[in-house]
Amino acid sequence: MEDELEYIKKLETSKLIEIIQDIFGFEETSAALLELYNRDINKTFELGIDILENNKGDDYLQATVFDIIYDINPMRTLDCIYKRKADIGVVLLGDIMSEVSIEIYKKTDIEIPDELLNLLLERYQNLNEYEQNKIINDYTEFERNLNAT
Repeated sequence: MEDELEYIKKLETSKLIEIIQDIFGFEETSAALLELYNRDINKTFELGIDILENNKGDDYLQATVFDIIYDINPMRTLDCIYKRKADIGVVLLGDIMSEVSIEIYKKTDIEIPDELLNLLLERYQNLNEYEQNKIINDYTEFERNLNAT
């Protein structure tokens, strides 16, 4: 699969942006976003925020986008998650819980608003049992680190 996407590295930046905006598919969009990250980190962040805020693509793409842009600007990325209107998908929720759990454990300077923590906990509680089990490890770690503070 990786060889199939090798052509992405040779594309013009404008074509990468088009692929990301049009969400041609999970693999292609993810590869284009990673390549754009190497060329223009600010544009990567802008497009990533758009995907998350507007619930574009599927849950797996959104989780990948979150992972990419969280390192660029954690607070703005978390703020985007808090303000989005659509429910947070299961895979994305697990990723967010994992990242936030690490921040809490490491006691970084990143201040995570109580409102966001409550939103994440509430979203998890509203999942069905199958969905909860998919991300139980992320949730358990999140809850453990949250209760240790």
